[in-house]
Amino acid sequence: MVRVLAVDAVACLDVGSPAKGNVGWAVLSDDRRRAGGDLSVFVGHVVDLLAAGQRVAVGFECPLYVPKRADMFAMSRRRAGEERVNWCGGPGASVLAIGLAQVNWCLARIAERVPTVRGTTRWAELVQGSANLFCWEAFITRRAGICVQLGDADGLSPHERDALCGAMAFAAAIADGSVPMGDFAREDAFSLAGLHLLETGLSDDITLLSEPCLVLKVRKPT
Repeated sequence: MVRVLAVDAVACLDVGSPAKGNVGWAVLSDDRRRAGGDLSVFVGHVVDLLAAGQRVAVGFECPLYVPKRADMFAMSRRRAGEERVNWCGGPGASVLAIGLAQVNWCLARIAERVPTVRGTTRWAELVQGSANLFCWEAFITRRAGICVQLGDADGLSPHERDALCGAMAFAAAIADGSVPMGDFAREDAFSLAGLHLLETGLSDDITLLSEPCLVLKVRKPT
């Protein structure tokens, strides 16, 4: 991974049931890549990076915000960027639900173990140094998004491959020092990422609740 000014490490979590082995994660740092399926190990890697003073961008493969619309007939429509799938229907609804519990669990463990961490969904705050944990949404799909070559991925589960794909895509998006550009149009939102950051004490900025987070579309590895 190319080290850039704003971030030292990139991580991604494919949310799912730990009891059923449906979790996958990946962490890229110092030109190393790690992947696995144990949620506590994932948190441990992120904690170690943050405790060492590194800035980390963590992506979660689940909806991290929902649209906030005045039109009651539009409130359950797709977010501005979703195609076919819907944040509140089919697989979108199930990963949103498990993500509510799992994202909060991860961020709570991070807050407990590194109390000095400050989280955000605003890239500018990471660049400026007022935050060292950036949360983003990985939207992994077969139809669109950044394509990456996983290389040697033998032995990785499909969930671990998805997470690695997400982490590598985000790293590629910022490799030249660019500001990562989201693939969803900005719209009024209720931010679940902001809710988690506030509830776990990683932020005290209530305005995060009203902002959509960055969503990066990533093409599923084949």
